[in-house]
Amino acid sequence: MLLYDVIGFAISALIMVRAGSYAVRFISRVAQADRISFFLTSFLLIGIVSSFPEAFISIVSAIKNVPSLGIGTLLGGNIADLSLVIGIVAVAAGRIQIHSKEFAHEFWLVGLVMLPVLFSLDGQIGRIEGLALIAACFMFIFGMLREDHVLAKLAHGPKEGMVKNFSLFALSSIVVLVAASFLVKFAEQLGNDFNIPLALVGIVFVGVITTLPELMFSLSSLKKHIDGLALGDVFGTVIIDATLLVGITALIRPIALSGINITNLAVFSALAVSATIFFLKPGKVFTRNEGVLLILLYIIFIATELTTSLH
Repeated sequence: MLLYDVIGFAISALIMVRAGSYAVRFISRVAQADRISFFLTSFLLIGIVSSFPEAFISIVSAIKNVPSLGIGTLLGGNIADLSLVIGIVAVAAGRIQIHSKEFAHEFWLVGLVMLPVLFSLDGQIGRIEGLALIAACFMFIFGMLREDHVLAKLAHGPKEGMVKNFSLFALSSIVVLVAASFLVKFAEQLGNDFNIPLALVGIVFVGVITTLPELMFSLSSLKKHIDGLALGDVFGTVIIDATLLVGITALIRPIALSGINITNLAVFSALAVSATIFFLKPGKVFTRNEGVLLILLYIIFIATELTTSLH
């Protein structure tokens, strides 16, 4: 049974990540054809699509009455995005010039990642807090769309190839949903097999797996020398995860956080956000050494979380 659960988990994760990568590819073609800025394309549109794996996992988890797996995946995935993924991007690039026009005013929004962490300090996230997170997300999205006139560009942009790309995007999304459903099933069984809290399974294992679509997209963008795309999708994913997805999960079923060290999660979330803002200041050069420090931060987080939660 254990071998069956491990193989099922691995296959579900592989299919989910691959389908998620295809979804990102097809929606990015639509956005770029409509001349939406590289950074905003990745920050908002691709960031949302990159959130699909963890979105489906969190929603399916809530429906199946195991919301702790979903919240662990979302919060753990956010720390992985802000440390491990951005760190790997920096190591791969060597150096990235941070342009003021792209990061001058969006960066304070990364602080939204702390909202669900603060809400969870009492051990649970209720429906009212979920509504607050969803409201914060829609305020953010509305501001971003209005700023770059995204809806107008999509409405008046070229229609050639749009139907095809949207259809392929929808098909990829359905595959992600089905794979995520199986992933939740096998993750729950593995947690029972090893007697590990589901929230911890989400933080340590599922969370890092769901970051693979944005990591793959970021590395692909670096090969094309489009740094704005390489970083923007990570920030979009982080904010969508921290606000919209946690909020939806809490609305479906209030989240009781058990089996994980909440204080530890809060501390490392704050460290990841602070380090990201410090290293990626407008006009600054993001270096390989700083990327290594972010990767080390993630390793320390995982080691600390395992040590304290399993003690």
